[in-house]
Amino acid sequence: MTSEAPTTRERARAGRPALSETRRAATRREVALAAARLFIEKGYTATTVEEIAAAAGMGLRTFYRYFASKEDVLAPLLAIGTQAWATELAACPPDLPLREALSRSYRSATGRTLAAESMPESSLRPLVRAATQLPALRATWLRVQQDTESQLIPIIATRTARPVDDLDVALTAAMANTAVRLATELWAASEDPGSAADFVDTCLARLAAHPLL
Repeated sequence: MTSEAPTTRERARAGRPALSETRRAATRREVALAAARLFIEKGYTATTVEEIAAAAGMGLRTFYRYFASKEDVLAPLLAIGTQAWATELAACPPDLPLREALSRSYRSATGRTLAAESMPESSLRPLVRAATQLPALRATWLRVQQDTESQLIPIIATRTARPVDDLDVALTAAMANTAVRLATELWAASEDPGSAADFVDTCLARLAAHPLL
């Protein structure tokens, strides 16, 4: 008796994304990177959906199969960095103090992500500035930040040997995520020669009085 290949529903139940979902995520990421390069070159407002679709090698109708609007295009790109941060944090040595682990993992994740995408950190400033200052993009930025906070909770719970539903764990995740969000926004709005990670270090240091940090 031969076994049948698992269906999409069965893969989802097993916690494994279907191939079509993986391809969709990869395509969204490629379009986001193409859009980011255009935003850096021309600015967000001056870049059209038609130009983004053309740069990604797809038609306008195909573009709208992956994104509801131009405002949604940056979400996958922003999510790359936040997922990398969560991954790096989870991999930090368990005996490393949490505040130091948060700072170190953010700096490492930022460096690795930029290197992987062949993007200088200076190119992030206009992207983050647009995402945080343009009303049309602000909701996307905040949605990604909320997703990040959800990712931090189980990691912090594991590192501090506390339940996932522990109030201090939730507060710590919220404060750490807010500190990083604020640091990133301040960095993007400034002309300071320091890196985003330097701003993050400063903001996280202010949370040192919290019992878990």
